Amino acid sequence: MIKNFLSLLAVFIFGVLMSTAAFATVNIDEVKVNGDVVTQSSTNFILDVERGETLDVKVKLTPDSDMDDVEVEAVLRGVDSREKVEDTTDVFDVKDGVTYVKKLSLPLVGKMDQDTYLLRVRVSDRNSATVEQTYSLEVDTKRHDIEIRDVVLSPNAEVKAGRALLATVRLWNRGEKDEDGVKVVVSIPKLGVSAADFVDELEREDDDDDQATTEEMFLRIPDNAETGEYTLRVEVWFDDGEMKSSKETTVYVLGQEDNYPSVPKAHEKTVIAVAVDKQSAVQNGAEVAYPLTLTNAGSESRTYVVTADGAAWAAFRVAPSNVMVVGAGETKSVTVFAKANGNAPVGQQTFTVTISSNDKVLKQLPLSVDVQKASGSQLKKGLEVGLVVLVILLVIIGLIIGFSKLRGDDEEEGEEKTYY
Repeated sequence: MIKNFLSLLAVFIFGVLMSTAAFATVNIDEVKVNGDVVTQSSTNFILDVERGETLDVKVKLTPDSDMDDVEVEAVLRGVDSREKVEDTTDVFDVKDGVTYVKKLSLPLVGKMDQDTYLLRVRVSDRNSATVEQTYSLEVDTKRHDIEIRDVVLSPNAEVKAGRALLATVRLWNRGEKDEDGVKVVVSIPKLGVSAADFVDELEREDDDDDQATTEEMFLRIPDNAETGEYTLRVEVWFDDGEMKSSKETTVYVLGQEDNYPSVPKAHEKTVIAVAVDKQSAVQNGAEVAYPLTLTNAGSESRTYVVTADGAAWAAFRVAPSNVMVVGAGETKSVTVFAKANGNAPVGQQTFTVTISSNDKVLKQLPLSVDVQKASGSQLKKGLEVGLVVLVILLVIIGLIIGFSKLRGDDEEEGEEKTYY
């Protein structure tokens, strides 16, 4: 039993020794940050660095044995940002007793708080225990620092020549001091236009009013501006005008010659007007009319075709013709007639009038008919109107025959007749 106990004790001591040996295979001899030697956090050493800077970290290490695939890592954790403050060397092999110096870079992102962070330096390989040392860093900010958070433009995508571009700028004071009389200038240097606004006060970071938005600044794009992308520059002057922050973005300007680049020429050069788009009709009653005018604003004559379709409940026709030739600068009229069938559904019905030229559809007009059911009174009224019209026609015909008879008698008295 004593023999077994001694065996277990030997295994345990061997494991401890192996673990200690693995942990001690690398010694971190020295760490420098921006050229200064730092000591571990147990000594409460504070290094003052500013956001936006890049930390240059040099790690000097000496291994106690040969090792393969070693990496050196430096990290700052606890930063509320998708950007990580960390860097790792490529893998490398080391030999017993040889000293190595590895360089790393840590970007201090702008979202870091003004606070104390631990710089963790780690040395590790595939199998050995990780060697880690920590160093305390105090991350500070500049005395005067205004960040341009955002630039909002209206219209956002593009602006036409001769129109106005409105710009607002969002500012954030990231410095240690309040800022008064902050001047914001927005300009498009290539077009020679600019506008300015003032922010009376920006409190220091983490105070209630450390952010502000300017009023809308008006930039009028010149009428002769050419189509293309232009650089829009934002400049912010602060600390009594001695310091400046700047930011650039792009603006797309649409020149006068390209104000409607996506519209087909046929649409540009043809003006179509409809006098009325809704009529009321009775089943199997009279036609209803939809007058249209077509203006050819182009430099050449064009042939237009007008068709009506889309409904089996009615009959359609176009007068004087569904095909017309309109000269340059001319305007012509055409009328589309619709007649509801006897079995046409009662209520709102629609159909489409299509105007085309050169086998291309220029316009499709949705028109509608309010179909009403024929009633007895309507039928009676129609018969009465028809009877009156018939009487008038008979009277006119009688008068024509009477005048013709009188003229015939007069001519017979003064002319000689010839018989064959």
